[in-house]
Amino acid sequence: MGGYAFGDSAPAARRLGLLADLFEPTTRAFLEQFAGRPFGLAVDLGCGTGHTTRLLASVLGPRRALGLDQSASFVARAAAAAPAGVSFAVHDVRSVPFPSGGPAGLLFCRLLLSHLTDPAAALAAWATQLAPGGLLLVDEVERIHTADPALRGYLEVAGALLASRGHDRVATLAPPVAGAAAMFGANLAVWGEQAVHDGVAGRRELDELASHLAAVAGGRRAATITWELRQLAFQRA
Repeated sequence: MGGYAFGDSAPAARRLGLLADLFEPTTRAFLEQFAGRPFGLAVDLGCGTGHTTRLLASVLGPRRALGLDQSASFVARAAAAAPAGVSFAVHDVRSVPFPSGGPAGLLFCRLLLSHLTDPAAALAAWATQLAPGGLLLVDEVERIHTADPALRGYLEVAGALLASRGHDRVATLAPPVAGAAAMFGANLAVWGEQAVHDGVAGRRELDELASHLAAVAGGRRAATITWELRQLAFQRA
């Protein structure tokens, strides 16, 4: 079963904003390694509400940046805040060719592969959309370390939900823990009912988890969390 487990509602859009704030430093540092190269077209795969697309355009300065996402509501939000040279289109990135009007000098995706049932096939398909010498950059989470039971409990339930929906969970960073807990709380509000429906958690368990996450987010409970990010770069011959 495919699809984006966190949905594309207004709360889901807000949690993407929290995620963008948390991951912006490591993503920016990753992209800066490739700054200065002359990119004609840069395509952001699974762009959501456009945070990564705008960051991509800002750091790398391609002639044109295109964000693709299967959610029409996310794309509409992204397009409403699009700067010059940045555009968005509704497209399922598992399907090639992309509606880009030609091969890309750069393809980028962040935290997308864990939501695909066959990541290897997706990567192989994406590589065919690169111009000769073009780059495919992948920014993914590989491991998340935390001793806090609320944060660990959230990750266990989230992982079970993704597994129940046919996803493969991957891994990454060390952000302010309050921000991480706030993002987890926003995520929980989006997919909590689905977790109960899928039988991976009980309603009382999730209510308690939400309360503990709120305590961490509000600074009433001490905790730490660290992501390990795997950042891959592939260049087409």
